[in-house]
Amino acid sequence: MDFSSLSEVEIWCLVKSGNQKAFSYIYSTFSKDLYKYGHKFTQDTNLIEDVIQDLFVHIWDLKKNINIKNSIKFYLFACFRRELIKKIKCAYKNESLEEVHSKFKWEASFLEILDENQIILESSNKISLALDQIPLRQKEAIYLRYIQELSYEEISKMMDVQVPSVYNLIFKGLKKLKNLLSFTRTSTKFSGLLFLFFQ
Repeated sequence: MDFSSLSEVEIWCLVKSGNQKAFSYIYSTFSKDLYKYGHKFTQDTNLIEDVIQDLFVHIWDLKKNINIKNSIKFYLFACFRRELIKKIKCAYKNESLEEVHSKFKWEASFLEILDENQIILESSNKISLALDQIPLRQKEAIYLRYIQELSYEEISKMMDVQVPSVYNLIFKGLKKLKNLLSFTRTSTKFSGLLFLFFQ
């Protein structure tokens, strides 16, 4: 069966009915993105992998009681974020999540989207230096919106803030990045993120 031709609601109905291939499709489709997202919080690969594994085991065990009406991706990211933060807080009891989170870099994700749209930075270090000056919640909101392509409503639920606050986080983060970065445009094909950069 070609699961890619089905809606997420249809795929989830198959999972609820016990279709292991549909469940495997969900795992193969989203596990890499969850893994990358986990690395925005910690470099403990074993911890990230354990949380992903536990999450999918838990979902399979409770599949008949889980109702996903729109986005499987949002459900997975929201559950994963909650469980990962819980585990990190236990593992790093003497540090705040903010301190743990601040140790890790986001530039690879942002360089990836710039590269995909053929945007050349004057210096490869510029985005790293710029991102160091962006608050963590702004970076996460931008990452979820433009790299993981979640909606503002989904991000607000994940980050436990109001939708206007998500808009504000993203707007301020992009505005600061625009002011800190200078780059050469070599393509007219832009994502929403890059379109905002050039305003």
